[in-house]
Amino acid sequence: MINATPTPISPAKLAQINALNATLPQKLLDITPILHPQNGFHPEHSRTFWSAVANALYIVRQDGHDRFGRTPNFAAKLEACPDLVAHGRRGPISADEDSLVGLNLWRAADEAAQHDRPNAPVAWHVVGWLPPEQDAERWRELVCTFLDTQIVQRGMIVDWAIHALADEHGGWIKRPHFHAVITARFWKGSRIGQPQAAWLHTNSQRSSALERWEKLAGGELRDWTAFAQTA
Repeated sequence: MINATPTPISPAKLAQINALNATLPQKLLDITPILHPQNGFHPEHSRTFWSAVANALYIVRQDGHDRFGRTPNFAAKLEACPDLVAHGRRGPISADEDSLVGLNLWRAADEAAQHDRPNAPVAWHVVGWLPPEQDAERWRELVCTFLDTQIVQRGMIVDWAIHALADEHGGWIKRPHFHAVITARFWKGSRIGQPQAAWLHTNSQRSSALERWEKLAGGELRDWTAFAQTA
């Protein structure tokens, strides 16, 4: 478990967190495209997921700006529910260029999407559930192993973050899971900014990633069915 003193949370806030946390996916890994709003109505509550920059800020609970303006108050979310356990970036060796550091990578992706196939994903947002029986070090090992073998080796760059928050009774206020924001477009070379069809764009590619995560993390869950049904 997490070796940290639980942070007091108001009953109202705790009820809100538990209500949101009670809805679990039917899969251990979920992969969603990040798409800029197109013509039509886009509810403000979806604002977090309008850009690659907003997604990258969201997973590390930091505030900032994207091409649509100021992002939601993610820092306040962290203050209210301190669930950020660890975070980092994984990528090929050539991904450490100054032009790609930090949010530069995601700003470049958002900029490219304005001019080249704006209906195609800007990036991908992945959420994977982690075995609650393990500790933060093992979670990090699982996440980095998965990302290195399924994402980085195929040429993609990824920002990742692990979220979890234990309560004082040995349970979970926020169950362990990880987020990853993954490139969907070329980030170097003559085709920079263009969508890369070999990166998670097909059902088979996404199914392969799910199967790999199920083998890695699923085997360490004592009972995934019971875990998924726990409110």
